[in-house]
Amino acid sequence: MADVVQYRLERMIPELDDLEKRGLFSKPEIREIVKKRRDFEYRLKRPHPIKEDYLRYIEYEKQLEALRKLRKKEIVRRLKENNRKWPFSLCDKTSIGRIQYIYGKLVSKYKGDLNLWFQYAEYCREQESRHTRQVLGEALSFHPNVPGLWIYAAAWEFEHNLNASAARALMLSGIRACPKSEILWIEYFRMELTFVNKLRARKIALGLDKISSLHEEEDDKTWREENSDLFMPLNGEKLDDEGTVENENNELETNADVIAIRELGYKMAYAILNKAIDAIPSSLRFRQLFVEMLDSLEVEKATILEDEICRTMLNDFSNDECCWDWLARRHLTKLQRGKQIGKEKAVAGLNKTIQVYEDALKSVPSAKMYGYYAKFLQDLIDLDKSESVDGLHFIRKFVSNIEEVMTNLLKLYERAACSGCSNEDLAEQHVSFLLKVGDVDAARKLATKFCTGEFSKVVKLWALRMSLEIKSAMMKSETMSKADLHYLFELFKKTLMGMPVSDARDLWDMAMEFFSSQRDYFDRILDMLGQVISVGSGGREGATLACTALDWVLQNRGVQCAREMYNRLEDPMQLVQFIGVQERHSRIPQLLLRHFSHCRLELLVFLDPL
Repeated sequence: MADVVQYRLERMIPELDDLEKRGLFSKPEIREIVKKRRDFEYRLKRPHPIKEDYLRYIEYEKQLEALRKLRKKEIVRRLKENNRKWPFSLCDKTSIGRIQYIYGKLVSKYKGDLNLWFQYAEYCREQESRHTRQVLGEALSFHPNVPGLWIYAAAWEFEHNLNASAARALMLSGIRACPKSEILWIEYFRMELTFVNKLRARKIALGLDKISSLHEEEDDKTWREENSDLFMPLNGEKLDDEGTVENENNELETNADVIAIRELGYKMAYAILNKAIDAIPSSLRFRQLFVEMLDSLEVEKATILEDEICRTMLNDFSNDECCWDWLARRHLTKLQRGKQIGKEKAVAGLNKTIQVYEDALKSVPSAKMYGYYAKFLQDLIDLDKSESVDGLHFIRKFVSNIEEVMTNLLKLYERAACSGCSNEDLAEQHVSFLLKVGDVDAARKLATKFCTGEFSKVVKLWALRMSLEIKSAMMKSETMSKADLHYLFELFKKTLMGMPVSDARDLWDMAMEFFSSQRDYFDRILDMLGQVISVGSGGREGATLACTALDWVLQNRGVQCAREMYNRLEDPMQLVQFIGVQERHSRIPQLLLRHFSHCRLELLVFLDPL
């Protein structure tokens, strides 16, 4: 082991001599470098070196290289002042090679660590090393089922190595290895469309085409400066100062040639789209991602591609409510592409959206579809919500007749009820919307109809009805009459006695809060509570509700009343046992508060006087 380490150190002598000769490091610093490298080399030659040894060695070499570059920069600055240049140095390349060598040893020992492969490839890419392709090839040979690795390799070939053919070959290989990977298909589609954009920019650089209508408000020079990354020189070409392509072979590229290549790119994109749909036919989100990706690119035929994707969505997901909702809202989100949106376009987009929803109800007449349609109209009415809803924040200002939208929403709720497609959520929304517009009486009647009909066991509708009944009674006079109190009590009693405690917890809380100032009715509520609550049937919800009632009595009527109520429970000690208290001990209040922190109970409520 010592011989191998010594051999490795001796091979560093030319580099170390060069560092000293160039004035980058002093002799004491070089001795320290040798000492550190010797320690790291011995660590790597141990029988069982660990990953952290390699990573610390790499980090040390990176910091050393950063210091060398910093000192070199200062020396180069002084040389320029004297009209001298920095000659090529051996140390300019050895440190990079050493770090790559350590990375190579690391990944060969930990082949299964994908993160190390990415670190290795990223370092080679940052250093613009020709070794990058080899590293990525080795990584793919060990991890062929990782889509992100195929995408990374193709992106490097396409963006840094400017080799579209190699990038396409990598994407195709990745798809063969991972045919069900959505992100791989999406990125392959994006790459082909980006390549088409580069061909379009190339055509402009050759002077064969003017800027498209997407940039008609900008001149050629400004657009070239802002989109310089799209100009991809090929086959020895370069761009002059004006952005025109110069070919070293003086070959003339005709307009027909560029158009033919660009049309081929679009055909490739269509082929990818069709193959992707065939490979993953059951994912709606997959096709939505294709459309959303088109929004991020300025492609001439984006509308045609989007229409094709939407057509396949309607064919394959015609019974999916989410698909119809997305397609309807899509007509509004498309308007955001334009820089200026006129009232005519906004109103036309809104009408198209509503028409899609109407078509959806004919195709899929379900409660879920009615819910999506109602949610859209609610977002359109509510200005505050519309600010955060995608596609509605700009359309809201063009809707002049909000009353008409409200009328349509009410009609929609009625259509859902008449067609038998209403559910408890739609029913609650219908009642809440009537309450929102101020028609309390209509809301109360509708809630009564729902609670006495098909939604008689829905607690949230009962809670809504009871709140409306209370509000309606209080609107008659400042002081509630005895008849109204009796009516409300009987309604509460009928509801509470017919529902499990665990489901009707909110109704119990509402009843106790409402009758808290009416001692007679409150005592009757407590009697009802004592009848229906027991630990065996009420469970944790029942015990919590009992603690809430006891806490209220304790705070408002004193200890004696609280003790009397506690004794009225069917089996009072079961309440204590439920929360883990087995003995009557002074720690009982703390244990109770630990389980029911909202209750402020005292020991005397649960224990007989000592």
